[in-house]
Amino acid sequence: MTKPMLPLSLGCMLFALHAYAEEPCPDAHNNVPLDTRGGCVSDLDAPPTHFDFDALEKKMQDANSPQNASPDTTHQTTPRQATTTNTAQTRSEPKTCTYSAYAWDTKKKRATNRFEVSKAYADVSDDERDPNDPRCTICREDQIAIDTAEFGLKTGKILICHAYADQVASALKTIAESGDFVIEKLEGYRPGKTRGPIDSQGLRTLWSNHSFGAAIDINAHKNAIYSHCPNPITGSRDDVSTCKRGIGGAYDPKANPKTSITPNGIVYKTMTKFWKWGGEIDGDTKDIMHFSITGY
Repeated sequence: MTKPMLPLSLGCMLFALHAYAEEPCPDAHNNVPLDTRGGCVSDLDAPPTHFDFDALEKKMQDANSPQNASPDTTHQTTPRQATTTNTAQTRSEPKTCTYSAYAWDTKKKRATNRFEVSKAYADVSDDERDPNDPRCTICREDQIAIDTAEFGLKTGKILICHAYADQVASALKTIAESGDFVIEKLEGYRPGKTRGPIDSQGLRTLWSNHSFGAAIDINAHKNAIYSHCPNPITGSRDDVSTCKRGIGGAYDPKANPKTSITPNGIVYKTMTKFWKWGGEIDGDTKDIMHFSITGY
């Protein structure tokens, strides 16, 4: 049974949403929804905040110290660092599931109903598992920390589902060492109900791919999400000249060749070995910054 979670310095409420037509509209920064049918909503009213990894891991270690630990010590509860080994195969199932999340309020046009959950891992529901890969859940314990400083980056640590952490870490390392692309910003795991049907309170009811740690955004400040895009993204500013820009910075590969994602570039070639690109999803929305299991 879900119960209030003990205070944790999670710092994990990340309030910049991407990817879905049911998430913030491309004109959301102007608070002007494009979809009059309510298919998308205005942008969140606060900038992203980031995980306080050191404080979080210390509290988790303290909670699982010998004087506080249960007799069963076969489970790993402290998040591991992603390495070049297959973390997914060597990982033990956690004992607990904890997370801090929110729902998008379509009436108030902002993140509301923030809540925290702490329960036995055995009680994780189907709703809390990624429908595209049940190995990835919304639980913080299922996320692996990737320290990008190991690749010479200044983007700090990000969290990715344990099933993909090694692949993402390897991809980021390859990209960083190529010299062809400069990674300046990254977003991974961030739990939030930001899409799907609206309940009686006006809240969205489905989790985003980021909620399961099964998505990453790269250089959002140079690779925005666009709507009303009739043409494919080929790697030119002209690709989005008639589109409506939403979250993120303007896409201009000619002006920003080392920070823009293109279908013939190192980021695309590396990341699409295991995930799909949001710049190639069906429909007229193109999420150029985004890679995930489904591309959405």
